[in-house]
Amino acid sequence: MYTIEQAQAKMQKYVDNYNQIWELNHDRNPGIIIYENHTEDYGFCWVFYWQVKPEDAKNSYKVIIGNGPMLIEKETLNMYMLGTGQLIPEQIDEFKNDKDIFLQIEEDEWGNFDAINR
Repeated sequence: MYTIEQAQAKMQKYVDNYNQIWELNHDRNPGIIIYENHTEDYGFCWVFYWQVKPEDAKNSYKVIIGNGPMLIEKETLNMYMLGTGQLIPEQIDEFKNDKDIFLQIEEDEWGNFDAINR
């Protein structure tokens, strides 16, 4: 079983990659961060929330959309994107029944992240 520090490190790599993509494609770094005080423990996984810094979230131009919370399994460190339109406990129940309906995100050998089960 992995530690929350290992899961946070993986999530940080994901967020860093996302910031880098924005900087390369949009000539700006949105300053996306993990909302660490909002990380939730569901026994078999952690759920991480991420968005621009709270002070930047007041400006709708800087807010990112489509950034569903990320679920990271404790046993494998596999990462899955949850949706933004449902309650997290409901999605956790769905995940327990059929995790294949959620996008699994994986890092490739170049440090980029992408869905592997589209």
